[in-house]
Amino acid sequence: MPAFMKDAGNTKAHSMWREMAIFILLYVISIFVEAMAMVPGLLVYIASRPDAASWFERAGSSDLTGGLWNGSVDMDKYSALLQAQPEWLLIYTLFAEILLIALYVGYCRLIEKRSFSSMGFTRGHILVRYIKGLLWAVVLFGGAYLFCIGTGAVHFEGVSADMIPGYIVLYFVGYMIQGMAEEVICRGYLLVSLSRNHSVWYSVVISSGVFMAMHMSNDHMTFLAFINIFLCGLLFGLIFVERGNIWMVAALHSGWNFLQNNIFGIPVSGMAQGNSVFLTSFTEGRSLISGGAFGVEGGIAVTAVLAVEIYITYRRMEKKGMLVEPEQLENPGQMFTEEAPRQERTEKAPESADEQKEEVEYTSMPLNLDTLNRIETQKREAGIQTKSSGEQITYPRSTVFNADYFREKDEE
Repeated sequence: MPAFMKDAGNTKAHSMWREMAIFILLYVISIFVEAMAMVPGLLVYIASRPDAASWFERAGSSDLTGGLWNGSVDMDKYSALLQAQPEWLLIYTLFAEILLIALYVGYCRLIEKRSFSSMGFTRGHILVRYIKGLLWAVVLFGGAYLFCIGTGAVHFEGVSADMIPGYIVLYFVGYMIQGMAEEVICRGYLLVSLSRNHSVWYSVVISSGVFMAMHMSNDHMTFLAFINIFLCGLLFGLIFVERGNIWMVAALHSGWNFLQNNIFGIPVSGMAQGNSVFLTSFTEGRSLISGGAFGVEGGIAVTAVLAVEIYITYRRMEKKGMLVEPEQLENPGQMFTEEAPRQERTEKAPESADEQKEEVEYTSMPLNLDTLNRIETQKREAGIQTKSSGEQITYPRSTVFNADYFREKDEE
């Protein structure tokens, strides 16, 4: 795995179920934190309305803060009020997600004792990496948009007469925060934490599933939208591992959302549409391609673009030497318990303190395929023979991440 993920491996790992339990607890806390962050903005919005007093009186309370706090406000009317929220409140919501970044980074630093680099916040060429991510967003979203235009699923309506340049700039900054927040949660925190005790592929897939589940409550959600969001998570995870930092994938995520909502005027994952540079209209009956009310992320145009880009990224990783076919090991079954390496080690008494240290390292490493291969290599170099029944275990013919590739990168 990349150096920044190895860095996280120096901290205490958890089982998958415990890791997910910790994530769920953090996610519940993050929902509460985000809700509390929204209260000041909501109070200002409601209080600024001409009918604020009469609205609360009709809703069940003439006390602005008391009605929200004690639950006496009619929630149907309250929800209707939120549907008509102004542009500045939508932008405020995006900016509020900086608290989520602080929460998850704070947990990793203070509780897990992980470094900033273990979350993908690596040093060097940050601006270049970020710009590359934004350019990727232009290519990918542009491909999906042209697909929709070419099939007649959407129509480009030209420049919006209601465009407010100041709002466009604020949306851009807001989406930079929002995209980074989701990448910190799903990639910088969860994917890397899972990789401490599981394979990289497993961690990428599970974190992608969590990314998909986080969007379950979005409006206008469809089955195809679920698939596309999972594919987004898979692509982001692969790029995160391949590039070895969070900057590029965060920029790709943020740029995609900004282009969709505030450049071309399309809803982002079923959320409310904000101020945009251009206007786009949807052709009735073509929602399978365009995604309809959910936005293009709910249509097969995005499915096609994501599938192609995942394949290209996978092939690029293969050409770099990052992926290899799994090795066949002779009867490695006895090594799937932590005591097995110790028992085999007794066939030859340690000759030095270094060899004794090697024994501790064998028994403390997570026993995934990379670890088993490393154990076998170290034992061969030390001249230790392993008893074998002659049986062979063939691992599934899928690729694994090449340990030699990342080892050479570390030496560079």
